[in-house]
Amino acid sequence: MARVVHHLPRALTFAALTAALALGATGCAGSGSGSGSDSGGGGDMKMGVTVSNSTNPFFVMESRTAEEAGKEAGFEVLSQEAGEDVQTQSDQIDQFITSQVSFIVIDPVDSDGVGPAVKRAVQAGIPVVGIDSVTKNANVSVTTNNVQAGEISCTSLAEQLGGKGKVAILDGTPISAVSDRVVGCKKVLEGYPDIEIVAEQRGDNSRDKALPVATDILTANPDIDGIFAINDPTAAGVELAAKQKGVTIIITSVDGAQSAVDSILGGGMITATAAQDPAALARKGVELGAQLAKGEKVKEELIELPTELVDAETAKSYKPWG
Repeated sequence: MARVVHHLPRALTFAALTAALALGATGCAGSGSGSGSDSGGGGDMKMGVTVSNSTNPFFVMESRTAEEAGKEAGFEVLSQEAGEDVQTQSDQIDQFITSQVSFIVIDPVDSDGVGPAVKRAVQAGIPVVGIDSVTKNANVSVTTNNVQAGEISCTSLAEQLGGKGKVAILDGTPISAVSDRVVGCKKVLEGYPDIEIVAEQRGDNSRDKALPVATDILTANPDIDGIFAINDPTAAGVELAAKQKGVTIIITSVDGAQSAVDSILGGGMITATAAQDPAALARKGVELGAQLAKGEKVKEELIELPTELVDAETAKSYKPWG
């Protein structure tokens, strides 16, 4: 697996943007050097952080860790959350440009949708590091190995079903992390000819959106045996839908959050989750951003962190986040 890549406050005029980009470009040479290391007249180093939302514990952990790591490295941290809106996140990137930050760390709402804004930052000499998902036009992205995460989660699902039955996939937002998990899941299920994927629908990675989608799937497929959910909040919505319908199914997911571990240990319908580490992603993102801001190069455009399966056998020794 491999790929990589990465706008202006709505009220900002084209002329103002041009001036901002020109200022950034004259202050730094190339995409590997930072424009904010002596910005603002006071010599303060700044970094920008923007994540998808402030309701998912995963993004909260990323944001909090990035702020801590940035401050430890001596940066003033400008931290934002995008409310799952790609235009809002693009505007935030443009605001970082005008603030002349040294680098930007982003967990994108839409991996490709933020690409134009990310490109503007890079052209202004501000390195951009995508975390969690491969981000279009970013200098580098650091992610979980999401194909592997989907593979091990759906291997667990298939094995628990004894290699046969009807399953559904509850997909999520258009980011590489999500699509790669689905790719990994389907790759595994292809090896189980007696398992049929009867439904695949998209949510927005949250429990509240997953609830009605899962309810529709369960209503249309009352004999379904299991569901793969692309993250733990989605899995929680699926579990709640199943409880409300009065059915029992097997649910596996990706994240390794406290809520999923509680279900696994408590005999709930969520039986396995492929764990990832939002704190590690954020720290690595800040580390790479600071490195690029100094004009140093990175060896790879994509860095993938491994994942592990948390199930009934391993949950007791696993330390969850969130």
